[in-house]
Amino acid sequence: MSESKGSSVTTRPYFIWWDRNITEADVYEALASDNLYTRVTYMSYILNEAEFEDVWKYLKVREIQEHFWQIRWRTADLQEHWRQLLTVLGYPPSECVDPRAARILV
Repeated sequence: MSESKGSSVTTRPYFIWWDRNITEADVYEALASDNLYTRVTYMSYILNEAEFEDVWKYLKVREIQEHFWQIRWRTADLQEHWRQLLTVLGYPPSECVDPRAARILV
């Protein structure tokens, strides 16, 4: 069972920077940031490391769709699973001619 269930915004999320003192409040603040690099970095940690049901505590499906090609996926399989899920949910990621270039732009 994950540490985040029933936790407060002062709790350290189980899926982010094990060597840094990051709270859930910090995660929410980063996701609301005007800095695209910061937002995508936190989205990447959540999508790669959080349990599936915890993803929705932080992210909306449209956010994942919008930044799909900028997210730093841990594996190609994980990226493909999320692409398939978004497609089934009716939010397929747009086609990207050069996924590597999309990540560099962040």
